[in-house]
Amino acid sequence: MVGRKYVAFLTLTLLSFLIASLVLGPALVVVPPNTTPLEDIFSPELPAGNNTTGNLPVEKPYWEGIRLNVTGASHVHYLRARVYSVYVNGEWRTGNVTRVPTNVVAPPEVGVPHHTETDRVWVVLSKPVSGPLFTSLHTVRVDATGVSAIPEYNLFEGLNVTSYGFTAVRYTFDVPYLLNLTAGNLTDYMNAPADEALVNLARRITAGATSDYERALLIEEYLRGNFQLNENATPPGGADRLHWFLFQSKEGTSYDFATAFAILARLNGLPSRLVEGFYINATPEEQTVTEKNRSYWVEVYFEGAGWLTFDPLHPDTNVFRPFELHVDTKELTLGPNESASVKVRFWDVWGENATLRVMDWEGRELFKTGEAGTFEVPVGPFGKPGSYVVLINASTSDGSNAVGAVRVNVRDNVSIAPELSVVGVRVNSPTWVNIKFAGFRPDNVSTDSPLVDNVIYTGPASTKPPAGVILLKIAPKPGDKLGWHMVRVDVSNGSRTYPVVLPVFVYDSAIPRGDVPEKLLAGSKLTVSGTVRGRESNSPAENGYVYASIVSRRFILLGVGNVSDGKFTLNLTLPRYLRAGLSSIDLQYVPRAGGPLMPSYTSELVRIIGLSEIRVPERILAPPGNVTIAGSLTTAGGEALANATVTYSIDGKPAGSVNTSTDGTFRVEISVGGIEEHTVEFRYAGGDYYTESSAKTEVRTVLLMVPGNINATLGAPVTVSGRLLGVENATIKAYIFPDREYEVEVSNGSFSLFIEPFLNPGERTLEFRFGAYILGRMGITVISPVRLELLDERVEGETTVPIRVKALNSLGEPLSGARLAVSVENVTAIVTTNASGVAVVEVPVPEESLNTSVTVTFEGAGYYLPANETFYVVISRKRKIPWLYIGIAVLIGGLILRYYLVRRGREEAPRGRALKIIFTGGIPVFREGEKVEISVECDETPELYVDGKPVGKGREFQLVLPAGEHVVEARCGESVERAGVKVVREYDEAVVDYYERCFLRWAGRELEVERMTPREIAKELMDRMYPWEPLEAITEIFERAKYSTVGLSRGEFLRFYRSLLELVGGECLV
Repeated sequence: MVGRKYVAFLTLTLLSFLIASLVLGPALVVVPPNTTPLEDIFSPELPAGNNTTGNLPVEKPYWEGIRLNVTGASHVHYLRARVYSVYVNGEWRTGNVTRVPTNVVAPPEVGVPHHTETDRVWVVLSKPVSGPLFTSLHTVRVDATGVSAIPEYNLFEGLNVTSYGFTAVRYTFDVPYLLNLTAGNLTDYMNAPADEALVNLARRITAGATSDYERALLIEEYLRGNFQLNENATPPGGADRLHWFLFQSKEGTSYDFATAFAILARLNGLPSRLVEGFYINATPEEQTVTEKNRSYWVEVYFEGAGWLTFDPLHPDTNVFRPFELHVDTKELTLGPNESASVKVRFWDVWGENATLRVMDWEGRELFKTGEAGTFEVPVGPFGKPGSYVVLINASTSDGSNAVGAVRVNVRDNVSIAPELSVVGVRVNSPTWVNIKFAGFRPDNVSTDSPLVDNVIYTGPASTKPPAGVILLKIAPKPGDKLGWHMVRVDVSNGSRTYPVVLPVFVYDSAIPRGDVPEKLLAGSKLTVSGTVRGRESNSPAENGYVYASIVSRRFILLGVGNVSDGKFTLNLTLPRYLRAGLSSIDLQYVPRAGGPLMPSYTSELVRIIGLSEIRVPERILAPPGNVTIAGSLTTAGGEALANATVTYSIDGKPAGSVNTSTDGTFRVEISVGGIEEHTVEFRYAGGDYYTESSAKTEVRTVLLMVPGNINATLGAPVTVSGRLLGVENATIKAYIFPDREYEVEVSNGSFSLFIEPFLNPGERTLEFRFGAYILGRMGITVISPVRLELLDERVEGETTVPIRVKALNSLGEPLSGARLAVSVENVTAIVTTNASGVAVVEVPVPEESLNTSVTVTFEGAGYYLPANETFYVVISRKRKIPWLYIGIAVLIGGLILRYYLVRRGREEAPRGRALKIIFTGGIPVFREGEKVEISVECDETPELYVDGKPVGKGREFQLVLPAGEHVVEARCGESVERAGVKVVREYDEAVVDYYERCFLRWAGRELEVERMTPREIAKELMDRMYPWEPLEAITEIFERAKYSTVGLSRGEFLRFYRSLLELVGGECLV
């Protein structure tokens, strides 16, 4: 009995569900809430942007506690790890940059004269690093695992790296080329606080600067000279760190110095960025780098030179210096016959002609090398008490040198030593040197040096043991040799003599003189010869160089020439834009490092004759009548020459004159009666400060022959043909307002203009111009044929039935508001289409099924043409549905369903149809100009947005989007769905980009793709059992995109995209 009840229950349940499913099926079948849409599987959406933005870790970087062993950094002072370009609310952040899977970056193109050195640096890390690698500014190659580059910042990153090598290039420049640099125009590196105090300080620091590089130097000098380094400096809570550093504490960390420099530079128009890393020694020897080397500095961008480093806490690394010489041992105190050693660092050596020598006071060579490094040089023993020196000399073959001295005092029971280890004296400017002694009473002081002019012996003091001072007057005269002298003074006490050796450097001020003409023409070239001699000594300069410059609003380098035996020759080029008037040309002498003639300059007063320029159109095409010629008279630099007289002639005959206005412009009107050709010449006679100038204009009067009006079909291209009488060949412009512009080539007096389809009917005006001259206009009437459709071929009803007809324009778009005459069975009704282009006519239902004709007539309106169509429709009576039985079945099924749900417990309420955005072909990539067809699925009427701007409501959309990446957003009730769409200029470019950026990166995990052709890559991957169909498609389409002149179709692109998706996956694709 129980079994029969269950059988009956199940039978009734199945029957009820079968009936109910026919009626309630659409409401009961829903997509599970977490179901992935099909288009997301084939075209996954990538996250926008990248993860390179973050706040500056001022306190603890990710490499805290790490130790680096660095070898081969012969010319590298800065190891960079992070770069920050955005300054917001007192914090530095990185910008939105791109990582590239490569270990090679091309060096910058340096466009000004420079010096170059290349190092191969090796770094061993105390623990593995995944992230930024420590490299130099111009690193061109990194050898490590998993390397990627950030070219915008000149940075490299690695994956789980414990050691790596990199190739570093370093550029340095001579001073005049640096002073001539102009800051680049990089807006991404210019944001700064709009703070009045900061702005005023920035302007005050650089007041009087004549070049961008000088502005950077002045900021660096200001920070170096007025602030103290304190790595423990911490601003009080709530204080603005930059303000606190600049205006209150006056001390801070390297971060504070670098931040202040960067912001002050930006406020002076210098694009700059903050860099974090390590400051190291420029030596090829192995060195250990730790957290103590951590530092911040700034890089500023200059046109022609790229990014240059500025650091208030360390020496300038942009100026060329042939070497660095550091003598760590300052003074030695020894007993008789004792020896010691001197520590010398010979670093950052450029070229192969530098030499380091260590000599004793008598000139005997103790050590010599041509290699860079750190050296311990043994000195001594020294026989008897006295004061000696050890000289350390670094020099190059071109005359650069640097000298260091170590004072060696040999004592027993007496002591004697000068207060200075070395003395520098200018010719005719004597100085006094103190020699202190103790433990004996001198009875004689002697020297054979011609530099010593006088000796004053104060005698021993009344102390025990006795002590005193000997004063030497060092007075070099004009005839004395410039440079180093070893002055020996013998101080005697009875039979004992105590030698005192004093290195003296005799120098003089230089005077460069040149035969600069009193009058110079802007834009000209000239040769200036001259001499460089000592002011007091008249000694010729042995080496160095002279550069000539002029200041015309800014520093302008005119030329550079080497000095040899006191003579130089300069080949100068004066810029065309030089302003007219009195000015001065500076001749600046720069000696080689260590030269005895000091840098100096002389100024030559000159009169600059500026260039004038008349600017008028080379050619004018205009209709007959009064033709106006507009022109301007300016300097070569573009400055207006106001109130000047310009004469003009027509075909060689004087025709009149005109005066320029305050902005240098003028207008001349000539009358031309027919189709003619004339030459109009304008002339400015010049003056005391400006040259004469002239210019010619060819004037042709022409007649444009085009139809007065033509008809164009909506959605179809238009060709306009015409003639231009009066000229054989020319290029004119055509405009359809407000946004269409065409360049029209006239050949043999005729032209043909192709116009893209119009998307809206109506009147258009096509205007032809040559420059500012209107040649003529014509009208274009855009009309549209109308297509009529019958939406239902069969209709059913009980008493009446609706017959739906639709009106469309030639683009297939609905035609709303159209009056249609619809005739059915000799009955005609006048109806109007709605916003969807649909009109409805209600007709009675016959007793029997009827196949009848429907005639729809549109008489035309406005810019829409008449249309008439006849259709056939079947009209029949609707069968009655047994609603009573269906209702009972549904009720029973519903009760059973409720019983089941209550018993089992409902886990989740049924949901509506999932909101989805579907693109044509399933791939959200389109070519510029193509329609982006989008379908939106949801229960209600969705609303579509593109890049945050509303587009409209509906389920089907056709959009034309500009090139670039866009965000499409659909809103349906409370649901929101977003998808990315990319519009490319050409499919060929997109294919090449995806191949190189996605496919090669994927294939490069197994192959050395840099040395293989596309076909070799595909064959090798096929041999490794990768599917041949997508590989063949990717290779074939890439080769067509790369080398063929025929553009790819959308179908070919979709084939490439899907093949790439099958192999690579969706991470790289957009």
